[in-house]
Amino acid sequence: MKEIKPLMLITILCVSSMMAFLAVVGPIIRKLGLQEWHAGVMVALAGVAWIFLSRFWGKKSDIHGRKNILLLAIFGFFISYLLLAIFVNYAVVTVPLVIVSLLVLMTTRLLIGVFYSAVPPVSNALIADKVAPEKRTSYMASLGASNGLGMILGPVLGGTLASFGLATPLYVAAILPLIAVFIVFFFLEKDKKIEKTKDTPLRFFDKRLRLPMIASFITMFSIVTSQVCLGFFILDKFQMGEIEAAKVTGYILAIIGVVFIATQIIVSKLKNVKSITWLILGSIFATIGYFLIGIISTQVELTLAFCIGIIGLGMIMPAFMAITSNSVEANEQGVAAGTVSSAQGFGIIVGPLLSTILYKISPEAPFFFASLIFAILVIISLLYKRKGILC
Repeated sequence: MKEIKPLMLITILCVSSMMAFLAVVGPIIRKLGLQEWHAGVMVALAGVAWIFLSRFWGKKSDIHGRKNILLLAIFGFFISYLLLAIFVNYAVVTVPLVIVSLLVLMTTRLLIGVFYSAVPPVSNALIADKVAPEKRTSYMASLGASNGLGMILGPVLGGTLASFGLATPLYVAAILPLIAVFIVFFFLEKDKKIEKTKDTPLRFFDKRLRLPMIASFITMFSIVTSQVCLGFFILDKFQMGEIEAAKVTGYILAIIGVVFIATQIIVSKLKNVKSITWLILGSIFATIGYFLIGIISTQVELTLAFCIGIIGLGMIMPAFMAITSNSVEANEQGVAAGTVSSAQGFGIIVGPLLSTILYKISPEAPFFFASLIFAILVIISLLYKRKGILC
């Protein structure tokens, strides 16, 4: 598939843009006189958009073409981000009423989520259109590695540019999707003419998508749990000060980010391994890794445990995306990718809520719970594999 490199670059640009906001949201909140929970709401809005609109965008791409929808969505992403940057640029100089700041920030952030929610499912559907079923896991892994790289570069970009003003990272982050628009326009092939077919809508809980939806939800739930709880866990487990804990959290996140990318690259090179095998193997690694997090006693052990868990996630993510595309017909690829993507959005919302409740019971509880649900995923995946063999 000759379009995989442009698609990888588009993913890096869009994910970096999304993640850059996280580096400056705290200072912006404080500067404009808002409260911490307002930041949580803004971040959660992306998950809400993901749930309700991924399936919509996927279906539209089945009808109107992948390239057309990507152009529309990424351009809308650019405009929304630009509006956010312009407002922050104005607000840090002339601080408006709190209610005005809250409404504008929430609206622009929601719009960013609305348009970004098209990128993952349509990109996955495009791969499904162009790649044979047995090779899809490999290409999905390449896209996953790009996603991981964007998740690392975005916060680094935002944090570095913040020294030039809080609006500067947002202006630069707005330019990234604009570059992606040009890449889509010039480097992705024109959509083939869409043939009219009898509309038989794929149901949200279609039995063909149950396994990838479960895997998608559990994976994103665990990622968000790690992001939310790691800093608190380090503070409480090692009795550190805030500054030292922030440094340790940063280097652990950087290390596991590199491990995540490396795992996806390895998966992309091993083209003959079946998707269900990657899903089972990844679930086993994640089960072990998250369990070990709950019983560690040193920082090195914590880092190693997270690395084991993240190796599992690096195997699981391309696997469930490939299983999704291999489970449906050609005219259902977009809506299927969107449906499974919406399960990730649900994980983004449930993750912070449930993990913080569990953390109050015990700092280890969120990680033991993640280990438990991955163990359940191992069992479910083995049952699906057995069913496939029997069939």
